[in-house]
Amino acid sequence: MTTDGRTAPGTLPVTAAATLDLEPIVGTWHATDQHTPGVTRLELTGTDGVLVISARGADEPQPRDWGETEATCYGPDPSSDKAMAFTAEYDFGFLTILLAAYAKQGILVLDTFTSFRDGSGRSDYFTREFFHR
Repeated sequence: MTTDGRTAPGTLPVTAAATLDLEPIVGTWHATDQHTPGVTRLELTGTDGVLVISARGADEPQPRDWGETEATCYGPDPSSDKAMAFTAEYDFGFLTILLAAYAKQGILVLDTFTSFRDGSGRSDYFTREFFHR
């Protein structure tokens, strides 16, 4: 923006992001692989345009509750009013897990990027899992 209140050449005015309808992705999603070593279930809830993720990871004897974290939602294009994807992060101190997911034709595709921060020498890694409601 210029000092006289006009938009500078080559820039767009800043506007608030549209609130996306979360209904297409909210619900309980279950891993299609019942023996997954990764995420076993995702509960996605939405209130006032805010998506909250509650994940469970594989563990013995029960899946481990990762707790809740807020997500950033995305539509399929700039004019869309419906959410179809999200990113979120879990920070467990010794490691962080970035979730990136999208829903298409009744399936949720979840990519996870795990980064170790504990000096253990373990390699950071990527997984892809599929979920259904």
